[in-house]
Amino acid sequence: MTPNLLLQGFAIILLLQWLATTIISQLGLAFPAPLLGMLMLFLALHFNLFPVSIVEGFCDLLITKMGLLFMPAAVGIILYLDVLKAELLPFLGTVVLGSLVILLSTAKFTELLIKLQGGKH
Repeated sequence: MTPNLLLQGFAIILLLQWLATTIISQLGLAFPAPLLGMLMLFLALHFNLFPVSIVEGFCDLLITKMGLLFMPAAVGIILYLDVLKAELLPFLGTVVLGSLVILLSTAKFTELLIKLQGGKH
């Protein structure tokens, strides 16, 4: 992976994120700008606005450094540990219930897709 290609990938992802943030703030939507940025990246790749190889290297780099991106969340958990201890039961209930809802909805959606494809793998 060349430095030039890494910089191009970084520039494209940064541009899409900036566009998403600008769109969200201008329209006053209650929608996460990072999610809109990812959707814009997906659409750009889907419609071949640029080749995957341009952002692939930078995305691989981000994935290898993903642990560092969770560091602020871990610090936040440590800072609010007393609040989490006080609300442990509702917190665990939310996590378990949310996980079950996601698991079941993913399973049903996958089942629907398999039926729509005629049972093919």
